Amino acid sequence: MTKGKKLAATILATLALSATVCAAPRSASEQIQIFAETVNSGQEGGWFVSPEKDANWNRWFYAVTDLDRDGRLEIFKAKRGGEGIAPEIRCEEFNENGGRTWGLFFAGGSDVPDIMTNESAAEPRVFYERSDDRYNYIFVSSKELDGDEWDYVDTKVAVTLRGDLQIEDLAMVKAKLPAPGSDLAERKFFLPGWLKVEAESGQVGTPEEIDAVRYANLEKEHFPDAEETYAIISWYRAEEIQKRIGTAELPKVLESSYNAFENSGKR
Repeated sequence: MTKGKKLAATILATLALSATVCAAPRSASEQIQIFAETVNSGQEGGWFVSPEKDANWNRWFYAVTDLDRDGRLEIFKAKRGGEGIAPEIRCEEFNENGGRTWGLFFAGGSDVPDIMTNESAAEPRVFYERSDDRYNYIFVSSKELDGDEWDYVDTKVAVTLRGDLQIEDLAMVKAKLPAPGSDLAERKFFLPGWLKVEAESGQVGTPEEIDAVRYANLEKEHFPDAEETYAIISWYRAEEIQKRIGTAELPKVLESSYNAFENSGKR
């Protein structure tokens, strides 16, 4: 993760959902069972975003992961934006008390990505930095541009769980759809404008244009000594989770989601 960039947001919270302190790390199956028991639909402290918490609750997606591979599982969740609705992303990691801890850190002028707008949401590329035991997940956030000379922008984002969920924009591609009767689309590639801006200045900066080759290889430039692999993230829609709350099916769904992640990208 790039150092020395402006901290755009830091959110820290500990949800103490259990008073039991475990002497040894809990098994994955036990953590999943606790996740199922603490879904708490409609109550504060639960990880499920119910209609009482968010009128757009059905735009949320949920998965069980272990992004940092430390044996403490997470409820990884993302809200799809659009139609005037802002996207959201959050990763709630199991803690030693049986609760969940989460935080967000945005590097530089990075913004909240809408990871559910691209196929990378289900199978992100992963760059593992062995020297720092750091897993960097590459997602692409797509957004339509209204009133701009471009039709849409795709932003390549690195997401890393290091206590907080750290989010950093790497590059973007702006595109204009082909004109009627043509199959040629115009595209231009850019680095984030905030890269060359004083960290605390609050200025946006001007994006630096790069070529398509550099854009395609930017992850290897950004993580030069990393090993590349991939992850499978098995997402469930809010409606799929809601109808299983309070039933024996919920632990099975959460376990299925976790197994898909755990068995992917083995080094």
